[in-house]
Amino acid sequence: MEAWEKDESLSEANYLADVKNHRVLGEIDKVDYFEHQNHRGLAVFWTPQSSICVVENDGRYGADSISVLEINDSNFAQTEIGDRIQKSLDAAMKKQAHTEMGGYVSPYFRFGTDRKVRVRALSQNNPKQFDDVKTYCALFQGTFDVAAKKWTVTDARSITVEQDDALETAHGDLEQDLEHTTFQKEEDKAQSLDQTMNKVYRAAQFILPPARFAAVKREQIEWLKKRDAAPSTDEKCKLMEARIKALQELVW
Repeated sequence: MEAWEKDESLSEANYLADVKNHRVLGEIDKVDYFEHQNHRGLAVFWTPQSSICVVENDGRYGADSISVLEINDSNFAQTEIGDRIQKSLDAAMKKQAHTEMGGYVSPYFRFGTDRKVRVRALSQNNPKQFDDVKTYCALFQGTFDVAAKKWTVTDARSITVEQDDALETAHGDLEQDLEHTTFQKEEDKAQSLDQTMNKVYRAAQFILPPARFAAVKREQIEWLKKRDAAPSTDEKCKLMEARIKALQELVW
């Protein structure tokens, strides 16, 4: 910002830097974020080895651009993947609405050991939930092969508002949510965890094949007996936290 104030001809630019070796590897394309920018954000998701990352450039309600960066010793290769995700989701919503439709995308990422990125993304057209606007939602599921620079799996389909809500919870960060939430008593925390678990369970029911979910349903029934037999509310909360995380893994 200070540089721009001195020279307004400069555009916002973001660079990838090798901090350990104190060198800039290059400018990141399609990212124009600057610190404290209003209604904007920049999120970066790294593999443990720091050899691959996903850069999510966020607008007011969702991702404006999504790119995969593959880093080597002296530079990096950037592949834009957000366009494919956006187009797939918009097509699914258009099919549901029977008219041209654009949505705001919320993506989630997982890295595999095989240099592949698993992507789940939710989209909806009514982020402020206006009563006079009909809400349409869609789900994208895909796998991007970083080495081959291509999608190996893509699937997009329309979903209901309730399914969107359940999947958003299922892809959320439980530990972070709990860290930023204050409960007056343990019973309030238990009630909140129970509501979260119910949503994640419904997400698993939607995502999993019927035969696989039937097994999960049997597991859930047995688990509920264990939870209800727990000697304290604190113990029940711990059991629910663990169960929520186990159910969240199923939606991937």
